[in-house]
Amino acid sequence: MVRGEMTTVRLPMPATHPRSRGWLSNRTVRRLLGDPLVLLAFGLVCAALLVAAAGDDHGTARLVAISTLFLSAQAIPTLMAPYLRPTAIQRNLTVAARFALAIMYVTVVTGIVGDPTFRPTGALFIPIVALAAAMGTRQAITVGVAAIAIYILPVVYATPEHLMINAQRAIALGATSILISVAMRRTVSALTVTVRRLGAALAHDRRRTRQVAAVESVGRLLAATGPEQQTLDRVVGLLRQDLGYDFVSLYLGTSNRMRLEAQIGYDTVIEEFDGTRGVLGRVMRTKALAFVPDASVDPDYLSAAGTVKAEISAPLLIGDELVGIVNVEARATAELDQSDVETMTLVAERLASALALARERERLASRMELFQRLTAFAATVNGTLDPEMLQQEIVEGVRRALFASTVALTILDRPTSRYVIKALAGPDRAYLGLVVEPGVGLAGRALRDRALVVDDHYDASTNAVAVSVGGTTDVVAGAAVPLIRDDVVVGALTLVRRDLDRPFSPDDLEAIPILAGLVALAVTNTFLHAEVTELSVRDSLTGLFNRRYLDATVARLESGRVRRDPDDRSGAAVVIFDLDHFGAFNKKHGHQTGDAVLRAFADLLARRFRGSDVVGRYGGEEFLAVLDGAGIDQARAVAEEIRTAFALVQIAGLDGAPLSATVSAGCAAMGADGDHFLDIIARADVGLVMAKRAGRNRVIAA
Repeated sequence: MVRGEMTTVRLPMPATHPRSRGWLSNRTVRRLLGDPLVLLAFGLVCAALLVAAAGDDHGTARLVAISTLFLSAQAIPTLMAPYLRPTAIQRNLTVAARFALAIMYVTVVTGIVGDPTFRPTGALFIPIVALAAAMGTRQAITVGVAAIAIYILPVVYATPEHLMINAQRAIALGATSILISVAMRRTVSALTVTVRRLGAALAHDRRRTRQVAAVESVGRLLAATGPEQQTLDRVVGLLRQDLGYDFVSLYLGTSNRMRLEAQIGYDTVIEEFDGTRGVLGRVMRTKALAFVPDASVDPDYLSAAGTVKAEISAPLLIGDELVGIVNVEARATAELDQSDVETMTLVAERLASALALARERERLASRMELFQRLTAFAATVNGTLDPEMLQQEIVEGVRRALFASTVALTILDRPTSRYVIKALAGPDRAYLGLVVEPGVGLAGRALRDRALVVDDHYDASTNAVAVSVGGTTDVVAGAAVPLIRDDVVVGALTLVRRDLDRPFSPDDLEAIPILAGLVALAVTNTFLHAEVTELSVRDSLTGLFNRRYLDATVARLESGRVRRDPDDRSGAAVVIFDLDHFGAFNKKHGHQTGDAVLRAFADLLARRFRGSDVVGRYGGEEFLAVLDGAGIDQARAVAEEIRTAFALVQIAGLDGAPLSATVSAGCAAMGADGDHFLDIIARADVGLVMAKRAGRNRVIAA
């Protein structure tokens, strides 16, 4: 306590702090009460004093003095221990000395209390031996032998009359001490084993609790954010921090290839596994968890860290599909056991569930975006009826909707009944205008089979026709779908992706027929619109343009001519035809025969005039032809050819007899800069009147 007093002098406490002295006192008492040898000494002293007080012994004062010294001697090591910092050898020697002091105390007390015939305090050797037995086998033997030897010593020097009784007491005490030592040692050993097992069980439970808590943390983290890169880094961090694994890595991929996504603890890593090597490769092949208690004896083990001794690789499975592997490794073989296997199985299940959920979320989001693009596509293709504009909008829209490299639109050319590539988005522009034969290429197979065709490894070089025009010869992911409307195949839609790692997904394959339906409807609408438009400007009997179209065309030509500079205006001529005596012909031979005559003359006009000329039925039996860029001589020559040819045409009458008719014509051409189309039409009409008055079946230029 001198050191304590020195400390008090050096750092004096105010008188208003009694709690400090009380705290020190309590701490001292707790230290003394926690020392078993101090408690043994206190018990021995109390027992000796009680025995002495119960007898008529005159050595009580001396016993009290010895007991006080004994207690002080036992207390001093306890009080000085925090300040001395003894070594293990010093502590063992101190304990041995204190046991020896206790034996000496009992020996002295035994000599003081009682008489040679009765030594009541000799039994106090028993608790000393018992405490020594509780502290260890070596202590029990050493202290027991010493105590029994000292107790038996008086037998050697006893007088004959006391020898027998002292010997009996020595034998009884020795046997009792031995029995108590053995029993105490066995009890303490059993309690020690039980405590160790209990500690191991508690440690296992605590470890299991940490493992479950870590798994729950991983599950909550993944459920909240999904398998993003930052989340995966935090997951491997949790496994190391909460479970104490030295090395943690997470690989994602397929059964054919796994790539490192997150890791912690490694200085060097293995970035990829292809399934042919390593413990991870074994897991990729078997889809089963691999537990390697001793990596040094596993032939498949590949080391990324030279200090690794044990490994657990758990597969991440979505159904039967392998999507990843979580891997933990330890520096010692004893650091991984079956509980770690169970934990990593749970972690793998949580990770796989999170990946499955994220995949489903991505699929739903992608599906939503896809159908939004389909909606936008539908609005686009329904926005125009112009065939060329619509066809280009279709291929561009499909390319955007399904992220295709190339999209080609094949349309039925109705006049030739052949399928032709009308529009294309992407490279390979050489395909434009290519005739697609049924059964040839992706589009040809779709046209022939009237079904969706998908080929994730389509070899474009097998299509000789496409190669001949300079098309691609690569292997691509391709799909083609027929365009069917009212059970008629009106064309086909072909989609190509050059990236073989991105084949068409199930959602894509579900969307392609929907796109095909929209496209087929749009293409059919252009057909119908063209037919309706054609009917609105065509004469139903002859198939030539009607008067409405002729008037509109003449007005358009007139507007274009007026906008041009006079020096840039090209020539133009018109011819008006009129069938001779057509009214009388109808009355004589009937209207059906008259209609046949009109159709025959219309066919002659359609064959003779150029595509740039405009020919139509002007009204009744009159026909008008506008010749772009022609002069009066050209107009007269053409009219004469038609007049002559028509005179030779024969039409069967109602009775089958051959009939013929003639035609008169008037023609005129642009002359002065101020001429207009209405002017030359009026002059041509004058020429027609002059031809009729001159006897018909002739051409007159006005």
